[in-house]
Amino acid sequence: MDSKLGKVALVAGFKEQQSAGNLKAYRQTLENEQARLLQLEQFKQEYESRLDGYGDKSIPARQLQDYRLFLAKLTQAIEQQQQVVKEAGQAADKAREHWVDQSVHKSAVDQLVDHRHQQARAAQDKKEQRDLDERALINHSDPY
Repeated sequence: MDSKLGKVALVAGFKEQQSAGNLKAYRQTLENEQARLLQLEQFKQEYESRLDGYGDKSIPARQLQDYRLFLAKLTQAIEQQQQVVKEAGQAADKAREHWVDQSVHKSAVDQLVDHRHQQARAAQDKKEQRDLDERALINHSDPY
């Protein structure tokens, strides 16, 4: 195989593996951020349930104000985390597109390498057949 083509194939394989690793990392980040968002949402539901649990019971105004302030901050944190999840999803999508591009490129290079191997093998087979034909002709022409 052509050494330049071999180097291209190695680089293409390396880039494809690297982009696959990056994609895995971005997907893991997305999953982590989604888990954080879920935790915040569950935490907010718990606090809202506690507040609703007071129902008709009297709750000191200061405590009610603290609950509402905390819930407002929690709502703000959830909105921020939703943005983080959105951005992490976009980054994972970009990483996936890059991996697909690298994978397609590697596949094309691999096909070219296979094609060149087949051509080289066919040329070698043809040469061997030609050599055998020449020997047979020489042996057939020279009876002694």
